[in-house]
Amino acid sequence: MPNKSFSIYSSDDFTIGENDKLVIEIAKSHVACVVSNENSEAIAAYELFSFDENESDDLPKLFTNLSLVSKILPNKISSAKIHFNNEFCIPVPIFKFNKDIAAEYLNIVFGEDPFSKIQFEHLPIEPGIMNVFRINEDWISYLNSSFGKVSYHHTYSNIICRVGYKSSALPAEFISIQFYTTFMIVSVLKDGQLHLIQTFTYETPEDVLYYLLNITQQLELFSEKLTVQISGMIDLDFQLYRELIKYFKNVMVQNVKPTVMPENASDHPLHFFSPFFNLAL
Repeated sequence: MPNKSFSIYSSDDFTIGENDKLVIEIAKSHVACVVSNENSEAIAAYELFSFDENESDDLPKLFTNLSLVSKILPNKISSAKIHFNNEFCIPVPIFKFNKDIAAEYLNIVFGEDPFSKIQFEHLPIEPGIMNVFRINEDWISYLNSSFGKVSYHHTYSNIICRVGYKSSALPAEFISIQFYTTFMIVSVLKDGQLHLIQTFTYETPEDVLYYLLNITQQLELFSEKLTVQISGMIDLDFQLYRELIKYFKNVMVQNVKPTVMPENASDHPLHFFSPFFNLAL
């Protein structure tokens, strides 16, 4: 059964308001639900559920179980933005993108999936990018019937846009890492250009360091210039963070602004929320 690993509500009797916006992120081992106030750019509610990867295979059953312990999902929901957080995604420069062969971009890298539908979204950054990803067709049918008006996105798109919009103000060598409980998403900018965005699974701090040091070597990133930005499920008092600051000179923590948090929010570090709240704000 899914476990509600975290929740925040603006009030004990929270319900979704008519003008509130719902964002849902679906990953292999978690679902995050974020409700934001349309006019105030503040978070009204947040729930994070964790589960075994095999439970995500049956999405209708998973969401039925989530609704039993959620204060968000049982609400009457007229629209939702749904982000998929998985590795089945390829950013393609817009000048090389061809809609008719979009499926082949994914098939070549990940193999064919006859049960999925290809999605793509234009990312308005320079140079333009079309982000190509795929979603199980049965999942689309279920989500369309459950949430009314639905728009589909990929978590990579949000990350690429965020670093892309700020590229001129970022260091010449920049790595962004979003940590989750069993995987991380690493994106790399070099001289203002996106060079990499990829998902890596890990179990130990040594796994994380192996991937990062290999990336710096392959992309010829030099530690004196390199800035590493971290967010998500990383405890600054534990070994992983201590290892990161040992190997990288410039490590910065991306926190959400305290003003976006509900007044009764817990004392959890603000960087825990950044990967999820960035999808909604």
